[in-house]
Amino acid sequence: MNNMVFTSVIPRLRVLETRLLDKAKLDRMIDSKSAWEAVKVLQESEYAAHMSQVKRAEDYEEMLSAELKRVYKLMYEISPERSVVDVMSVRYDYHNIKVLLKAKALKEDFSQLLLPIGMIEVDKLKAAVTNEEYSDLPQIMRSAIEEIERDFLATKDPQKIDIIADRYMFKHMLDIAKEIENRFVENYVKSLIDLTNIKSLIRIKKQDKDRRFLEEVLIEGGNTDKDNFIALLTDNLESLAGKLSYVDYIEPLRLGIEDYIKTGSLNGLEKLTDDYIVNMMKDAKYVSFGPEPVIAYIFAKENEIKLIRIIMVGKINGIEAGVIRERLRDNYV
Repeated sequence: MNNMVFTSVIPRLRVLETRLLDKAKLDRMIDSKSAWEAVKVLQESEYAAHMSQVKRAEDYEEMLSAELKRVYKLMYEISPERSVVDVMSVRYDYHNIKVLLKAKALKEDFSQLLLPIGMIEVDKLKAAVTNEEYSDLPQIMRSAIEEIERDFLATKDPQKIDIIADRYMFKHMLDIAKEIENRFVENYVKSLIDLTNIKSLIRIKKQDKDRRFLEEVLIEGGNTDKDNFIALLTDNLESLAGKLSYVDYIEPLRLGIEDYIKTGSLNGLEKLTDDYIVNMMKDAKYVSFGPEPVIAYIFAKENEIKLIRIIMVGKINGIEAGVIRERLRDNYV
């Protein structure tokens, strides 16, 4: 890929970054007297365009979904290479595949969970699954759906839908990243795979599941070989960080495991690994020639939405401001 083609879009992204929520606005949301007051803070941002969809504080997800859809539409319009946006948006295709196949398997309607984002229009994906006609889908997506359907027919286990879809999703992301031929993009996807595998390993150890289940859940293609994680299944948690001391994310991993041992919760590790990716993106946004700033901006917007969601859940449930702050990930801005 010719990195120079991104030169014209980077000034536009710099302007868009100035419209991201800063710490002051997030703090105002946290310190607001009610959930509705928190929503009103967003009237001073790009979310104002979607405020008509919010009749009460609990409707905030409508606004977040509309804003995310707008951002992806804009990125597809301004990115000189569609694949750079695809590597981020394809995750929503696999989310929608999970929703559609679970609805089909359980004979229920989960349409409200579908997200209007992805490489494939959601109506087209829905029609493909309903009619069992997958010829217009990318081959890898077709293979994912067919394997999920075969497996559910044999096992009747809805959990396997998630496991198989996630495996194909990361493979699809990695395939796109390799097509882009950019070290940062490929390392980003591989880091996501590694961090997903670490969390899966710890969960499976906690649940006392066997090696066979771990092999099924682990994703291939990360910077750390899948077999290395399998070898750690019988090790105690205290030794995990030492055995993985060579990885780039060793510090959040070490601190996250320490927190998990103390609390029995993966929330601390989730937050620390999210912060690790945020910092990776903060470095990427300063690249002058290449796709990195496009990826970084999409990530920044998704991270912002995640922060708003954490705040709104806290405000609606009457959680103290200090507790909400502890749960927040680092902000990109």
